[in-house]
Amino acid sequence: MQDTKQTFELIKNYIDQIPIGILLFNPSLKLISWNKHTLNTLEVSSEDLLKNNLGILENQIKEILTNNEVLECDLIGLLKPFKAKKITLDDKNIILLIMESYQEAIGEMSHELRRPITNIKTLTESLLLGAKNEPEILQKFLENINNEIDRLTKLVNNLLSVSKIRSGKLRPTKQKIKLKSKVNDAIKLLSSLAEKNKIIISNNLPDEYVIFADPEQIDHVIQNLLENAIKYSNEGSSVSVKTGPTSGSFQVDDTGIGIPLQEIPKIFDRFYRVDRTKAKGSSGLGLSIVKNIVDIHGGRIEVKSKPGSGSSFIVYLPVDDNTHTN
Repeated sequence: MQDTKQTFELIKNYIDQIPIGILLFNPSLKLISWNKHTLNTLEVSSEDLLKNNLGILENQIKEILTNNEVLECDLIGLLKPFKAKKITLDDKNIILLIMESYQEAIGEMSHELRRPITNIKTLTESLLLGAKNEPEILQKFLENINNEIDRLTKLVNNLLSVSKIRSGKLRPTKQKIKLKSKVNDAIKLLSSLAEKNKIIISNNLPDEYVIFADPEQIDHVIQNLLENAIKYSNEGSSVSVKTGPTSGSFQVDDTGIGIPLQEIPKIFDRFYRVDRTKAKGSSGLGLSIVKNIVDIHGGRIEVKSKPGSGSSFIVYLPVDDNTHTN
């Protein structure tokens, strides 16, 4: 059977990009694989890990691995405060996530990480057991594996964006931007998702309408807001983008499922989703990224919604009249 280690190695390039330590132990508690960030986190070398030498954290890690009642704990002895979170897989292999304490919420992504890994593992096992000999099944399974890899890529990219924002590395280079062309670009990128969900997206912005923002970062805002509207709308719904109530503002409206009033304050939290059944393939990071980008621009975002009647996300950005238009 295809085991977790083989699956781990299959997607190693993606796991290496995740900014937390990820270690894989076999059922005998022997370290069998890890990502690059583990070396910096544990302050050890690859040669040390090959010898199962976990440095000054060895005893603490062994304790969390062997104690069935402990799923996470603080780690003491490194230059920064860290936490460890244990995930026991169905085949008894164990994934250990090690993150700085301020990154504790990132541990919640373990469920998102485990799902595509499990799916890739199941599909690969089926191919190895004979499904590869059936051309139609082979094609379908390879397409599914490719989709899961795309999902992991997006999850990693979103996580890196969150990490950059939190570390202060994402500083906006603001200029005047014609918003309509940016929205058109985003609609093209999301056209296949919209068609699949039978959602109509309309761009109702005037041709010359401008906002003051970082061009690359505002792309993330627009794409995430549109994708969120598509995913949380039923078939046949519509999504539109138009100018907001003040100069430099804009809004994304949908006729989707809406958001309960008590849930609105939570939707910008990392990994939070109002209705998980409607969020297949979602990491729960999109709106958090939107909120953080708007914040570092000195703006704000407002949400108006009612269950069954759709939602409006209104982005307010500062206006600068002395910058050239792009």
